[in-house]
Amino acid sequence: MKRKIYLSILSIKLLASAVLFGVLMFAINSFMSYKQFKRQVETLYGDVTQQFAQTAVSYVEVDRIYYWLTEGNDGFWDSANQRLNELTETAGLAFIYLSVISHDYKYRTYVFDTVSSQILSEPYELGYVESLEKKTPDYIENLRRTIEKGETHSYFSYKKTGGHVTTSIPVRDFTGAVVAIMSVVKPMNEIQAYKENYLRSILVAALIFTFSFILLYALSLIMGVVKPLMMIIDETSHFAEHPGELSGVLKKIKNRDELGVLAKSVEKMSVDMNRYISDLTHATAEKERLGAELNVATKIQAEMLPRVFPPYKNHPEIELYASMMPAKEVGGDFYDFFMIDDDHFAVSVADVSGKGVPAALFMVIAKTLLKDAAYLFKTPAEIFEHVNNTLCEGNESGLFVTCWMGILEISTGKLTFANAGHTPPVLRQGGEVSYLKMKPNLMLAALSGIPYKNNEITLNPGDKLFIYTDGVTEATDKNNNLYGEERLLSALKKDEAKMLNPEELLKFVKNDVEKFVDGADQFDDITMLGMIFKRNRMEGK
Repeated sequence: MKRKIYLSILSIKLLASAVLFGVLMFAINSFMSYKQFKRQVETLYGDVTQQFAQTAVSYVEVDRIYYWLTEGNDGFWDSANQRLNELTETAGLAFIYLSVISHDYKYRTYVFDTVSSQILSEPYELGYVESLEKKTPDYIENLRRTIEKGETHSYFSYKKTGGHVTTSIPVRDFTGAVVAIMSVVKPMNEIQAYKENYLRSILVAALIFTFSFILLYALSLIMGVVKPLMMIIDETSHFAEHPGELSGVLKKIKNRDELGVLAKSVEKMSVDMNRYISDLTHATAEKERLGAELNVATKIQAEMLPRVFPPYKNHPEIELYASMMPAKEVGGDFYDFFMIDDDHFAVSVADVSGKGVPAALFMVIAKTLLKDAAYLFKTPAEIFEHVNNTLCEGNESGLFVTCWMGILEISTGKLTFANAGHTPPVLRQGGEVSYLKMKPNLMLAALSGIPYKNNEITLNPGDKLFIYTDGVTEATDKNNNLYGEERLLSALKKDEAKMLNPEELLKFVKNDVEKFVDGADQFDDITMLGMIFKRNRMEGK
């Protein structure tokens, strides 16, 4: 009994949806057909009235328009007016009028105005002035487009009995300038009969089609969908009450459509359910294990980066702070700083392509090679050349590293630096804040045998460096707008950033980036390093 009630309710719902769909299709088809009919009629009337307007222009000696307006009519005007009247009557037009529009579009002056004998109205005389100040903005805009751009436009007005179309075209003198507008008004009395006949035929055909569709669709739904679906419902209820067991009723469904696939899927479900539960238990345990390992990897990566600030108590000439925020559990960005000897301090910031575990492993290799090479070679360019060639060996994964590295001679303040495809640092020196730009060389691990170039500047006491990865400038908000280099430079130029120590400066930039992204997800690692050269060693003595 309950099954029959379910079947009746489902059948009613499906039948109601079929009726609703049929009615909706009927309404849409009727509306779209009427729109197409209306568009075709308007195109036809627009083309016809445009041809009549062009014919009317051919009757007028355009170069005499201003003569007629100033001196009055003559034989030429009378001849043209007669021909326009004849065209009005023979073509079944309502009006033909030629007018000159004032430069401020506030009034028009009639040169010709013909009225059909079927209309109880008198034509305007030559020189009659009509105000345009009560016309709509669209009407004035159409006049402007015709005068200034030489465009043709048609305006359709509909009434219960039909309507009319007004088509206006530009009238040009011998120089090609638009001096007047020729307008033709044609009644559309016959459109009402066309519309009624068209709608009647469309409605009858649509009603027959809709009724037939609903009837056939309802029968096919009941036999092909409702009945098999109720069998599947019964079987799933049995499966819920007896986990892992089926009654075998689904074998009676011979459908080759989606319901047949669903029936077979329900049968297969009973076999897969227990296996899924077992696999899910195993996967959950494996996920927990991987999560624990990733946590350890994150901790190891963080411990590989220098974390003691200030780094060297016996070198008060340098004040420094750095941070790295990976986009995933582990990242590919890194920073490093260390004393090469008692007078040379090395600092580097790098960004490995990609994210996650592969980038983190490549980061470990690159960081180790850079630090080891710094004790063997004198300049950043030589260090980059050695590390680049080493990284290119067996780099089948195609990973690469962008890196900025500088070596500071503490006794003199001379900073020697090289750039392997990395973002340029920002330098605050002498009250000026600017990018420490140079033509960057190729990134590391891209191509072996590449030479790298050194650059030098001298840091004065109080000069500051802000070194970062592109995770800062390429941070995006919810509309995919980039934070960008200009916004970073503007933030660092603010007065409130001038007196901040490195740790405070990094927090200041981090807050500015977070304010910009406004809660959007972080898609790249963000690494920043701030350094102040407080005084050189000679000044300290």
